[in-house]
Amino acid sequence: MFGPAQAAVAKAVMDSVAAGILPEEQANDIFIIVSVFIEWDAKDKDKVYEYNYEATKLAIVRAMGSKPTVKEALAKKDSAKHPFA
Repeated sequence: MFGPAQAAVAKAVMDSVAAGILPEEQANDIFIIVSVFIEWDAKDKDKVYEYNYEATKLAIVRAMGSKPTVKEALAKKDSAKHPFA
C-alpha cells in the first residue's frame, strides 16, 4: 500500500513545481520530507493516493506561503492535539 502513497507524494511535488508553487529554479535546492500514515487495514489504493496527494499539495502550499506563521504556531503550541489520541 506504500506504492500509491509514494506515487502521490512524488506527483504532488512535481505538480507543485509545474504550477509555480515551488519555484522551478529552486527545485534542485529545496528539500522536502514527507511522513505518510497509512491505516494498517487500508484496502482502497485510490483513496490512499488521493489523500496523500491532497495532503502533500496542501502542506507545500502552506509551507511556501509561510503558514502558519511562527507567531500563529507559538500561540497554539500548548493546545495542539493528535486527532486519534
